[in-house]
Amino acid sequence: MDISFLIILLFALFILLRLEFLFYIIYVLFGVWVLARWWAARAPRVLRVERVYTDHAFLGERVPVRLQIRNRGRLPIPWLRVNESVPLELHVPNFVRRVVTLPSRGSVALEYVLECRQRGYYSLGPVNLNTGDLFGLAEAQVQEPRVDHITVYPRIIPLSRLSISSQLPFGAVRTRQRLFEDPIRMIGLRDYEAGDPLHRIHWKASAHAGDLLVTKLDSVISLETAILLNLRAEEYDPQQRINASEWAIVVAASIAHYLTGKRQPVGLFTNGRDPLSGDGVPIGLPPRSGQESLVKLLEILARIELNQQAVVPFAMWAREATIRLGWGTTVIAITPKGDEDTCQALHRLQQAGLNAILIVVEPSLQFRETERRARYLGFPAHLVAWEKDLDIWRVPENAPQLVR
Repeated sequence: MDISFLIILLFALFILLRLEFLFYIIYVLFGVWVLARWWAARAPRVLRVERVYTDHAFLGERVPVRLQIRNRGRLPIPWLRVNESVPLELHVPNFVRRVVTLPSRGSVALEYVLECRQRGYYSLGPVNLNTGDLFGLAEAQVQEPRVDHITVYPRIIPLSRLSISSQLPFGAVRTRQRLFEDPIRMIGLRDYEAGDPLHRIHWKASAHAGDLLVTKLDSVISLETAILLNLRAEEYDPQQRINASEWAIVVAASIAHYLTGKRQPVGLFTNGRDPLSGDGVPIGLPPRSGQESLVKLLEILARIELNQQAVVPFAMWAREATIRLGWGTTVIAITPKGDEDTCQALHRLQQAGLNAILIVVEPSLQFRETERRARYLGFPAHLVAWEKDLDIWRVPENAPQLVR
């Protein structure tokens, strides 16, 4: 029964029967009712909620979250029901519920663990708080408007090498591509041959050996690379759309991680959907070197989604995405299919002075035809539809990573 209705009923009986003890009951009930409503109404002003956690994590990690609830008032809160909303992909069930008591100017911490089983950009909260008085006469609900987020990076497969050539000389990656030699990386001496420039002669060693010797230089290249990631949903097979697009993101992250480890500039352009972007169009990252650049790239790969509304085909989009890239930049196109339009688009990039490479991530019985077409047009094509297809590039398990 509603206490206000009970007070009115007792007051009516008091008027009719003129019983004095009814007046005292009404007085006490009314006082308790007013106190209960005031006690419950003050909760939104004195409660503060804070989440303490790591807002970035790698796939497979367990992230502990501490939900700190503080009572800034002088009066205790006898009971508080906490209902925290968490993403189902990281926690089962998708809520955390507790009932706690808060002393005067005290605090309580609720802890739970997020299982980072799937890459993504997830929201933590809001948290709903329900409180009231000891008698259950009044109750107040508070929703903490603050919503925090956690970014789970995509899986990264360690690679030890890549079958990538380059048109840019003088870098830090050794190569069998003998087009360029780094004048500051001497790896030995050899006998003088007709036509060798005089500045290559090592005069001190030649005098000691009694014959002309020239310096032998190491071959290195600079792998300034832009990754083109095709996430236009329409170009994926409907039955393989989810798995293939997730695998494409893993391949992109693994290549970016490898190149950053070699201190090479790497960038990312994708036609997927970014939930943090106002219009859904992700920001293109031009090639940059360093861990900071890699972190920005992985953050985009963590939250990027298949684009169901993309109208422009990948072959047309690729030309616009690469228009500002410098001559000789390696362009790695990661796409579900290597059809003729895609190959022709990469051929045009090749003609514009870029170094195109095609990586197909969907299983294809026609890949041999794609490979022949790509070779004819002047760029390599690789089928990387399964994890085992990366074996030629990846670091063996429990084996030390080679510095090449």
